[in-house]
Amino acid sequence: MSLRKLVESLELLNELNEKLLQLAEQKKEALIKGNFDELLRTTTGESSLIKSIRNQEKVQQEMAHEFMREKGIKSRLSLTISEISRLVFDPEEKASLLDVQKKLVENLGKLKRLNELNQTLVAQSLSFIDFSLNLYIEEDDSTYSRPDQINTARTAKRNGVFDTRA
Repeated sequence: MSLRKLVESLELLNELNEKLLQLAEQKKEALIKGNFDELLRTTTGESSLIKSIRNQEKVQQEMAHEFMREKGIKSRLSLTISEISRLVFDPEEKASLLDVQKKLVENLGKLKRLNELNQTLVAQSLSFIDFSLNLYIEEDDSTYSRPDQINTARTAKRNGVFDTRA
């Protein structure tokens, strides 16, 4: 009975990860299009979904401990699904447990790759913003100035487009 609860908790965890995967895909599209509002919305959605995933992981761990207690194992060790599957002797139950594990691993792999891509897109966007800002800021001249005029000349040169008066 507790194995069924464990499998159900893993299936729910997988569903939450699939939703997170969909949000990561939406985030990728928002980054590509430069849609800041969509990016903010997906990031907020990810935060609440991650909180739900953490809670579900705690439930899943409790179900795993309950299963181990049912099997006579008193330890509170955090066993992996593969290790737990060694304690399951019914072929159908073992297959359902390993099937859920396989789906979960696949979705987590996809999520990892998509997050790496999104991280690269964010880095490229920040690099472009930095480049754009540097175009507006004047560079120092390499000409000679009198020593008493160096500080005023540097202050005047640092003022870019955004620091001028209308």
